[in-house]
Amino acid sequence: MDWDVVVVGAGVAGLAAARAAAEAGARTCVIDRMGPGGVLMNLPELHDMTGNPNGMDYASALLDQAMEAGAELAIAEVTALTPGFAIATDDEAHAAKAVVLAVGLGNGRLGLANEDAFDGQGLSHCAACDGPLYGGARVVVAGHDRWAVQEALDLAATVEHVTLVTQGAEPHDSAALLGTLPNAAIWPGRITALAGAAGLESVSVDGTVLPARAIFVQSGRAAPLGFVADPAAPGLFLAGDCVPGAAETVLAAAAAGARAGGAAAAFALGKPAG
Repeated sequence: MDWDVVVVGAGVAGLAAARAAAEAGARTCVIDRMGPGGVLMNLPELHDMTGNPNGMDYASALLDQAMEAGAELAIAEVTALTPGFAIATDDEAHAAKAVVLAVGLGNGRLGLANEDAFDGQGLSHCAACDGPLYGGARVVVAGHDRWAVQEALDLAATVEHVTLVTQGAEPHDSAALLGTLPNAAIWPGRITALAGAAGLESVSVDGTVLPARAIFVQSGRAAPLGFVADPAAPGLFLAGDCVPGAAETVLAAAAAGARAGGAAAAFALGKPAG
């Protein structure tokens, strides 16, 4: 399939980019391995938007806007992006004159040798998805940024106790809210071990063992760009959370996606960037 613009990733930034590119007159395809919406599909409330709208509803609106503008959607995993913008997927090959990468950030990592053994057995990356499984239990959140804090705040509503382990970094200012809750604590150390015979049972923080049925990992997240052969190729644009230093908010991602989509369309169509 030949396109003017291919957008890899159908989260907020990707759908905004697809809409902008299509509105600019570019033949546009947005590709995502899971379907449209990205992490929004797991979020009952978008805490960084006025009125805390439902993530699934917001994603649906973004998709409708992109499709109405003329973009097309493909459900596939991109496995390689080579010079000249040949795009290989697990389904079919695509070619494009310009590409927008809006792949977000991958799951967090602790950097422990045995952490994969606990994936789905107490190790999670989504409080909205898995938090209800641990009502009444003691859990840990690993991370220091505003979204790690938000995970801890959401969990505090249902679990017996939540500890935010900041992995040696200064916690976001919003962590002060955790200090007002009787069932929450902040620990500035690093997680050094996970243990449990039948699922997670405890977490070690700098050698101190904390009982924990679950750990929600928000630290160590990185953009999954290993499939890209040349990240500096002309006509290749990045948008959203995969950009170093991105604000990681819905509105910032949407704005960045729109800019990248417009720039990609201009490149593909040989027009001055607006």
